[in-house]
Amino acid sequence: MDKVLSLDIGGSSIKSGLVDINGIITNEKKVILNEETYNGFIDAVKSIVESLDEKPLGITAALPGGYDIEKDEIFAPNLTILNGRHIKHDLEDIFKIKVMAENDANLAAYGEYVFGDKKSVKNMVFCTLGSGFGGGLILNGRLLQSNITLFEVGHLSIDFNGRQCGCGRRGCLDEYCSTSGLKEIYKKISGSDDITPYQLGSMAETGDDNAVKTFKEYGKILAGAFANLSALFCPEKIKFGGGLSELSKYYINDLQEEFDNIIFPAYKGRVKIETATLKNQAGMAGGAALFFNL
Repeated sequence: MDKVLSLDIGGSSIKSGLVDINGIITNEKKVILNEETYNGFIDAVKSIVESLDEKPLGITAALPGGYDIEKDEIFAPNLTILNGRHIKHDLEDIFKIKVMAENDANLAAYGEYVFGDKKSVKNMVFCTLGSGFGGGLILNGRLLQSNITLFEVGHLSIDFNGRQCGCGRRGCLDEYCSTSGLKEIYKKISGSDDITPYQLGSMAETGDDNAVKTFKEYGKILAGAFANLSALFCPEKIKFGGGLSELSKYYINDLQEEFDNIIFPAYKGRVKIETATLKNQAGMAGGAALFFNL
């Protein structure tokens, strides 16, 4: 069966897999970006392609930032070696096959929708919670796209005098709903930020008061973000994935309770909140869905 090579590009590594038209992923691999240069990035992609047993129909790249589709230029605050580069042109020139690129959260949204929710809903917001806060919008059954990647929800400001974001603005959701945002909450409560999200989860599991309070506040902040998105689009579902979604049992109840209290009253009961089902495979699946025009 024909397959596409899907690349999910992160700040320190590239996840990859061969994906068929049914969303089945094989040949999964993770390559660490040891060399912090664009040439090092290209070499990492070459190593992935050279390891394949079969030639893919094409390559899709899930990018950690904004992508100008017309100019083939990237703005990646968390992976600056890609900034201003022409990834589509360069990969097509090297491998002589079709290449498509999109924002990683947009592709995750599309993968989660096509291979999970397409038969049940038409409008869905998908958010990624990890080193940043990203999102994608499915509107009337299609991924919202334009000549530049859209739906940069992580850069909606909730405090114009708030924390400095990597994009240059202040108060972005990227700084409050991400891993660093979770750690800032814990620092405010405990005085220490020397902790990982998974350590916080372990502490919450044992009933540690500071950890429990941290997740409670995080859930409420996330509820505010979701309520704002609901006011704009009233999607049938808001789904969230990414690393922090794996800790959702520690904040999902507070998130849901706060969301129900603050959502625009006319939309109350119309928007479901769910965790992702494809987890870290959503971006790769979405790349294939876009390539095969599903």
